[in-house]
Amino acid sequence: MAHAWRSLIGMAVLGAVLAFGFSLLLPRQYSSSVRLLITQPNAGSVDPYTSIKATERIATSLQELVYSTSFYADTLDAAKEFDATYFPVDEYKKREKWRETIETSVAAGTGIMTVTTYHEDRLQARVLVVSAASEIAKLAQDYFGNGVRMQVIDAPLDSRWFARPQFVSITAYGALLGFFLGVGWVLWSVSKRG
Repeated sequence: MAHAWRSLIGMAVLGAVLAFGFSLLLPRQYSSSVRLLITQPNAGSVDPYTSIKATERIATSLQELVYSTSFYADTLDAAKEFDATYFPVDEYKKREKWRETIETSVAAGTGIMTVTTYHEDRLQARVLVVSAASEIAKLAQDYFGNGVRMQVIDAPLDSRWFARPQFVSITAYGALLGFFLGVGWVLWSVSKRG
């Protein structure tokens, strides 16, 4: 029994070490985040629940538009200080890189959208997120009319340390995978002996 536990712990430690080593090979990126508030000033006659749900739906639509090539092009055009050579020329790779570079999320029950960009250079991440926030505000007006107002409620917040890769998460997943492989190894050893 003690031998089995030693095997499980050994496999978990080995998995954690290998996963941590792999994460050191991944590119390190900083993040920069902005929070936007979506409101509908002309929705006075609508009950608050319906108004919030409509705002959430608008935010969800805007989330999907962020990953479009037209949004990508408009954001880069507006980000004069951004080094556009960061993105590959090949269209497939460019779209994939864009999806890795920008993330959006909407807080449930609110009209608050968070936009986060990632880059190896902290300043470049900030330039990109400011430009993206500005373009999202324009999209809200273009697609949903003057009845929707979008404003930045938090100035860009840059990560102090690397945001990617997430060393702790990767190491924990590696330990978990190693543990399960260890369980499989122990069960196989027991059945072979029996």
